[in-house]
Amino acid sequence: MNHSFCTIDIQPGAGTPTLFLPGWGFDGSILRLCKPLPPWIYPQTPLDPATIEQDLLGFLAAERIRKIRLVGWSMGAMLGLEFAAAHRELIDSLVLVSLRPHWPEQEINEIRAEFSLNPETFLKGFYRKCFLGDRQAYRNFCATLEPLYLASVNANNKRLQRGLDFLAAFMIPHPLPDIPTRLVHGRQDIIAPVQEMATLAGAEVEVIDNAGHGVLLHEDSFLHQEVKKQVIREKFSRAANSYDSYAKVQTEVALKLAARLPPVSKKKEIRTILEIGCGTGNFTALLAARFPGAKIVALDFSPEMIAKARHKLGKNNIDFICAEGEGFLGTAPGKSFELVVSNGSLQWFTDVDKALHDIARILTPGGSMSCSIFGPESLQELGQGLTAIQTLPESLAAQKFPQPERLQRALDHHFNEGTVEEELLAKEYRSAHDLLLHIKKTGTSGWQPTMQQPLTPARVSRLDAWFVKNLGSCRVTYQVFFLQGNN
Repeated sequence: MNHSFCTIDIQPGAGTPTLFLPGWGFDGSILRLCKPLPPWIYPQTPLDPATIEQDLLGFLAAERIRKIRLVGWSMGAMLGLEFAAAHRELIDSLVLVSLRPHWPEQEINEIRAEFSLNPETFLKGFYRKCFLGDRQAYRNFCATLEPLYLASVNANNKRLQRGLDFLAAFMIPHPLPDIPTRLVHGRQDIIAPVQEMATLAGAEVEVIDNAGHGVLLHEDSFLHQEVKKQVIREKFSRAANSYDSYAKVQTEVALKLAARLPPVSKKKEIRTILEIGCGTGNFTALLAARFPGAKIVALDFSPEMIAKARHKLGKNNIDFICAEGEGFLGTAPGKSFELVVSNGSLQWFTDVDKALHDIARILTPGGSMSCSIFGPESLQELGQGLTAIQTLPESLAAQKFPQPERLQRALDHHFNEGTVEEELLAKEYRSAHDLLLHIKKTGTSGWQPTMQQPLTPARVSRLDAWFVKNLGSCRVTYQVFFLQGNN
């Protein structure tokens, strides 16, 4: 086998495994510039177009992987598209990044000449162009991967030459595979200019304004969104054992949401319910008690949370599924649930507007949605205190939560009628340490792997003093929106 692959343990609820094919001049370790490393399968060497197809087939067979999501970048997108066209049965979906339909002969000849004259000098200039618009990623690349790539250029010279041969000969395959496909491109790309990006019938297209050829690593790219979800999943999983003891606010909101559920009626009995983000099953228990005859599908993307909920509520009418909410909603059959509920989960979604669209789509005629969602003003006092005691302003995850105006617009657009009702919950904690402990033990600190400045005991003490001086005690506010939508 000419290619070796970095393999991963597929986690429950993570969905179809993703296989990444890098661009010319790179190998899969380029993903290491994204922190944390996404749980993707990737080649540990530059791609060799002459052998990648057979090596991939052998790898998938050896690992007993029946289907993959294939993410290809630049030359990897070309090879990925060819592989998908030849092996449709193995591909669940395609994400093609910086895909150019073909390379002009003159451009390839110029690259050949410059690369042959001085491979290291050419690659240095090529890498710099790839990272145009993302200085931080380029600095990280120069400090970590570039020296390794340049040191191995002689060993990889022949496969890089075969890569140029492939680029010169590539044409979009026909017929195209009937596979869900997404095209991602950077508007500032000078390697594969956006005006020359490939067009594929039926493909979803995303152009990121401030990104160049390295759009995959841009902070607005789908990869960063997936990494955020990975971090959030891990935090909730770690908090599964402590969640029930510390989730006082979430429990109070659950009771308030339960009071807003549709009334029980013999004339219109609810029989199918979807709960998004069931956690350890506290709100699920309220649903089961309220609608004892209903079939409940309760999903959460944390396997540890699902295990807790299943242990707590081992009932036949509850189907616990470990799945990511946005992905589940996007593929669920239309008109399949009479009631969709969610307690304090939708604020973590990448695209709340699309999620509400999908909820409306899967509701039966006359069906309804009842959700609680935390707002951007939640814990604003904590944000103020952290900014006051540290030299760098600290942003909290809540600041990115959706505004009520955005939620109302989405409800008006997707439902026959919809309302957003706000409640502010003021909570007092014994100390700043106690507040931070509640956040940690419920897994609700957000996607940031670490804070800009670690909260040492001394800083926590200063934060405590700030709360006492400015608010009299450690008091914070939770902003909660209750969403109702009816079809």
